[in-house]
Amino acid sequence: MVHLRTGLLIAAAGAALAGCAPNAKRTTATITTIDRNCKIIETAYDENYKKTDTRVYTDSCNSIDEWEKVRTKRTKDVAGKAVVHLSYTAPQTGQSQTGELRFDGHDDEFYRLKAGDQIDILVSNTDPSRIRKA
Repeated sequence: MVHLRTGLLIAAAGAALAGCAPNAKRTTATITTIDRNCKIIETAYDENYKKTDTRVYTDSCNSIDEWEKVRTKRTKDVAGKAVVHLSYTAPQTGQSQTGELRFDGHDDEFYRLKAGDQIDILVSNTDPSRIRKA
């Protein structure tokens, strides 16, 4: 019974990949830069620990002193957005392309990816500038 279930999972995964094949081709892209912005909340308290002021602003995540620790150890869930800029060769045409993927603070890629990394993408057969994460 276990082998049958495993076989069904493999067949389903293969069918899902086959469903993408007519519309897109897989390739590897290189991350050139990442624009990562975080929502930062600063709260001020008086001597009695009563909240006196709250300021909310959006800035580069790198401006947060703890960012590297947060990024590598996932010590906090961050409200933020990342635009990942990529360069790749479209498998359909062989031409160099650039593109973007977007992630937020709930995506592992928001924390894990860095410039210079390679990432698998799917490139649209009809428009090689349209991509998505593989």
